[in-house]
Amino acid sequence: MVAFAGCLEVLLIRMCRAFNANTNTMFFDGKFASAQLFKALGCDDLVSAVFDLAKGLCRLQLTDEEMALFSAAVLLSPERPWLTDSQKVRKLQEKLFLALQHSLHMSGASDEKLDQMVSKLLMMKSICNLHVNKLEFFRLVHPETAYSFPPLYREVFGSEISLPDSTNSS
Repeated sequence: MVAFAGCLEVLLIRMCRAFNANTNTMFFDGKFASAQLFKALGCDDLVSAVFDLAKGLCRLQLTDEEMALFSAAVLLSPERPWLTDSQKVRKLQEKLFLALQHSLHMSGASDEKLDQMVSKLLMMKSICNLHVNKLEFFRLVHPETAYSFPPLYREVFGSEISLPDSTNSS
């Protein structure tokens, strides 16, 4: 459950590797696409927020180690409502942030870099909430299309909204 709950956050972090800051485009489906392509879906606010986050994360030039530790810390959010022992999760998350801080210190990164990374958490949470709202609206307006969502997408985001299982024949 933890992995699925933080999946979009991790995807948002990893997305900075697919973002080209020079052209303000995202590598998608084998080519670089601008925000305009995605805005055609009718989610201007969501697309703008995702591109802004990608631009901000891209500027941080995260190393693989920094990205991995930050992703792990985001995954282990003690704020998940269904957690039974959020205090244990909080302690684990604190250890991950300490490891990230140590990694940043060892690489000679500025003290501000961790603060800049942490400052992205609220934006990521906002994007995730907006994504759920847009997905729910889309499912209500276009229920027939929800049946054709890819299985992985349904598996990951199906717990957040009620997506039908098109692979189930019963």
